[in-house]
Amino acid sequence: MAGRIRDHDWSTSPLGPVEGWPAPLKAALGICLNSSYPTAVYWGPELRLLYNDAWRPVADDRHPWALGRSAAEVWPDIWHVVGDQFAHVVATGKGLSTFDQMLPMRRGDAVVETYWDYSLTPIFDERGAIAGVFNQGVETTDRVQTTRAQKFLLGFGDLLRAGSGPDVDPDAILHSALDAIGGHLAAARVGYAEVDHGAAPTCHVLGDWRSRPDLESLAGRRYELDRYGEPARGEALSGRVVAVADVRTEERLSGGPVEAFGAIGVVANLIVPIARDGRTFAFLFVNDDRPRRWTQREIDTAQEAADRLQLALSEARATARLRESELRSAAIFGQAAVGMAEVSLHGRFLRVNDAMERLLGRSAEELAAATVEQVTHPDDRAESKSRMAEASATGQSFEFEKRYLRPDGSLVWAVTNVTRLVDERGRPSSFLAVAADISERREAERVRALLVAELNHRVRNNLATVQAIARQTRRTVRDPDAFEKVFDARLMALSSAHDLLTREAWSSASLDEIVRLVLAPYASERPDRIAISGAGVRLSPNAAVTMAMALHELAANAARFGALSVSEGRVDTAWSIDRENEIVAVEWRETGGPAVSPPTRRGYGSRLIERGVAQELGGEARLEFPSEGVIFTFRTPFSEKVAPQ
Repeated sequence: MAGRIRDHDWSTSPLGPVEGWPAPLKAALGICLNSSYPTAVYWGPELRLLYNDAWRPVADDRHPWALGRSAAEVWPDIWHVVGDQFAHVVATGKGLSTFDQMLPMRRGDAVVETYWDYSLTPIFDERGAIAGVFNQGVETTDRVQTTRAQKFLLGFGDLLRAGSGPDVDPDAILHSALDAIGGHLAAARVGYAEVDHGAAPTCHVLGDWRSRPDLESLAGRRYELDRYGEPARGEALSGRVVAVADVRTEERLSGGPVEAFGAIGVVANLIVPIARDGRTFAFLFVNDDRPRRWTQREIDTAQEAADRLQLALSEARATARLRESELRSAAIFGQAAVGMAEVSLHGRFLRVNDAMERLLGRSAEELAAATVEQVTHPDDRAESKSRMAEASATGQSFEFEKRYLRPDGSLVWAVTNVTRLVDERGRPSSFLAVAADISERREAERVRALLVAELNHRVRNNLATVQAIARQTRRTVRDPDAFEKVFDARLMALSSAHDLLTREAWSSASLDEIVRLVLAPYASERPDRIAISGAGVRLSPNAAVTMAMALHELAANAARFGALSVSEGRVDTAWSIDRENEIVAVEWRETGGPAVSPPTRRGYGSRLIERGVAQELGGEARLEFPSEGVIFTFRTPFSEKVAPQ
């Protein structure tokens, strides 16, 4: 702003050129421009305006036009308030401070309530006369409106609770709530309407509140939403809030919609849709008979109030229906051994018996505030909703098996039979749901299917493994007698691994048990030749079989050619867990045996040891042949196949 003030053409201003400004003005302006706080200087008899960068948002769209103009010219909308305050400071020479001062400012095409903390301080010239006013302040609108909204919503909640109870009257709740909302928002009219989706969607106004008796009531009327333009027809029905400051200038409205709004005295319009499952079923509408820029705080408050009102009305209607029907069916509900519930056409629980409370793990009070969808497993909601919609339309009862969610997260399977109920005029009124717990039966079926699938899987895997062992052994062992011996040994290793997994119900196996099982035949006479150490590690079934077969190949080769072929030889098998990097490391090390030289070709055993382990367990495997003895190392990250115990 310093540059703008310096470059401004002051030749036609009563202030004159900057070079000729008096010292008190320059001093005050220097403080103003160097302040980080919103600050302005009003100078001269007409209180010509100068301000800093921080003060620019105060001027809003009046910047930079306001620079150098008189206070009365800049602030005609609030001069009836601040004019007297400026006059008091100039007349008395005493400063003034005010807090949360309401100023009805024009912003855009609308006048809105704003709130401010500000001070006015006299500026004296060289002769001691008052030559101007020093102004600092900040807007507090958001804080004031937030506090007011919070206070309103607290009282609104108390109001709704006061209207509840066994003798609740939904209409009384609606009218008292609309009265409170209208008073808080200072609107001309507030109403509540329910939507009828059809070829031409309509809304039925259940009730409204008006600020003046001469305003026309819309209660009891039905309106075609097409008459009120795309915002009402499209956006609101799709669940989006519609806020129009002036229907007469709104680009999306012209012709018929403007006339339709004018016929019911609407200039500014706010529509708050109330939706369920992405479908709008009701509106809270707020009308004003003058242009009005709806603030986000007002919109948020209206949405919160609408949601609370809808819930209160839903509960009140449920209570009323429950009161009307409880005598008729109390005996049936009380004596039934299966779960029974009456459910509204929108899926809200109206009443339940003790068996249904036990089935769903919720009290009757908790279920009265819930919907069938909320207690249904997500995977079953679509079918449940579709069947209920079909039953509502056709009157056809249905039965199906579904899962319910309990508050503790557990599931209960139930066979549920749903029948549509009608009122005394034959109109659909609610559903009667009867549910029987079949969790034990479903669990037995699940276990049986799992066992059959696991058996099929294991048989196929075992046959494939035996075929692979036979094929690979035949390729590397040409002598029939030797083939039989090697093949039998490999089958025994496979069998031993399966025995271990069978004891563990095919869930997993301990690496320690696998190592000891494979090396047991070689440690029976000289246990000191075998060293085994390591932390607890669990392997999945397939990983356990692969590891057992690889260890068998290592042990067999050590017994034929390596450390276990001489009395001085030794085998150390160790593994460790690096929890920080989530790595399991395994090492097989032979010492004291005959000198080792790398093989000229790799057979089945070597490929199984290196490639098979790495592929099945998902890691890096290395088989090395230093002269001191064979070394096998394997490193793999934590996974479902390999994990700490």
